[in-house]
Amino acid sequence: MSTRLTGGCLCGGTRYELTAVPFDVGDCHCVDCRRAAGAPFVTWGTVYRGDFRITQGEVRRVAHANRFRSFAACCGTPLVFEESSEPPAIDVTIASLDDPTPFAPERVIWLEDRLPWVVLDPALPQYRRSSRDG
Repeated sequence: MSTRLTGGCLCGGTRYELTAVPFDVGDCHCVDCRRAAGAPFVTWGTVYRGDFRITQGEVRRVAHANRFRSFAACCGTPLVFEESSEPPAIDVTIASLDDPTPFAPERVIWLEDRLPWVVLDPALPQYRRSSRDG
């Protein structure tokens, strides 16, 4: 059985498809994610680059801090985060999926930047920075 998940932007002008289930799902509280999304944190899920494709519309790719974020060109919805110019895996905004319900966060990262009024789930592993920092 093949996986096919779909998602897109606020106005519907940009659509994408995933051919794999996102893994390493987590809430990021870093300042860059907050500012890029205009939200207190962003929930990301990782997929391999080959498992993501734009099916309609275009994205605007923005470089910042040696990383890349892609937004729907039509309305600005945040869609993708990349650690480098061509990483093997990318992060997709879970809330942009047509059905984000099954993809609850498994961890919380960049707590050193967390806004003090954000309430955390104490059951989730929590990291001061990235969970990859050890």
